[in-house]
Amino acid sequence: MQIRGSWPALALLTRRFSQVVGRLALFLATLSALGAAVALAADPELVFYDSIEIDANGESILTGGVYKDAALGSLLRRHQKSLAPIPVDGFYRIRFVADAQAMKRAEDFTDLLLNHEAFASIRDRFRIEYAEGAADLMNCRNDLPQSPRIIRCDMAYILSLGTAPAHMTAVFTGRGSGGSGGTVPVASLNYPLPAMLHEMLHAWNLNDEYIYSQDEADLYCSHSRILKGPNTTAFAAQEAYTSDAEAWSRHREDIPWLYEIQSGVPITVSTAAGSGAIVFKLGTPPAPANTLPGLYAGANCSRKLPSFRPYGFDTIMKTLSTTRIPPIHQKAVLAAIAKAAGW
Repeated sequence: MQIRGSWPALALLTRRFSQVVGRLALFLATLSALGAAVALAADPELVFYDSIEIDANGESILTGGVYKDAALGSLLRRHQKSLAPIPVDGFYRIRFVADAQAMKRAEDFTDLLLNHEAFASIRDRFRIEYAEGAADLMNCRNDLPQSPRIIRCDMAYILSLGTAPAHMTAVFTGRGSGGSGGTVPVASLNYPLPAMLHEMLHAWNLNDEYIYSQDEADLYCSHSRILKGPNTTAFAAQEAYTSDAEAWSRHREDIPWLYEIQSGVPITVSTAAGSGAIVFKLGTPPAPANTLPGLYAGANCSRKLPSFRPYGFDTIMKTLSTTRIPPIHQKAVLAAIAKAAGW
């Protein structure tokens, strides 16, 4: 952890808070003048747990721990000081929070995660811990009419159960039915075991590949990260193109995985126009045996815009009947984990 403070901010801390905090602030001021990095892990006033805050773009983000004194925590956050950073020690830390009914599911899922081939290169760098929460206080429920399977829980309580910093907190619940991705993945006990992996992959930047209902499309498909991500893209397309090369040229910036598509794999299919001329429609022709990347039609936001995914076969982001995480997906996920862990 690094605390970089200005003399006025540190002086303000000395005046406004307890003698313990004041002495700490004075100590930090001395070291700050020397450009030193200060670790606060031993400070008894610090409570280590993740918390959710809203960034300048209105997005929910996980931050480090907060002080028991809310005013002090608020002041330090305004000065952009990290209160409880996750140690950069080569490990990626995951905390599974579960009620008593769902704890066994959390343990079973850990086996699935650690033995999945997509994580073979980093399985020894995961650190897993478990925290049991009270089901009533976790308050997990389905209360989003536009997307009935989405589960929401009392995250303030769930995140307070941690005793050390974690890169990810994920929740298993015996209440509700379904799950949710985003900052804190959630999965219910009555959903298949791979549901949590699907939700965690959202936290590692992957999008859904199944086609949203109209209500879901209305809810989600105005967000830039949903419209364009490592494994889906949605954009306005022409009715037809004069050639595959024209489609490549026009949509070079629209297809995140364009350069993963091998030479010879088309991103259009040729068809005869009413005049008899051959025109090209956007989308790689489906072929059951083809495992190569392309531009396959039919993805999350198809009810709003032409939407595409990199593979023609099913992945875990399209259906829970498979746990397949293909190379383009794996590359994006491992990059997100590595960035968070400081590798």
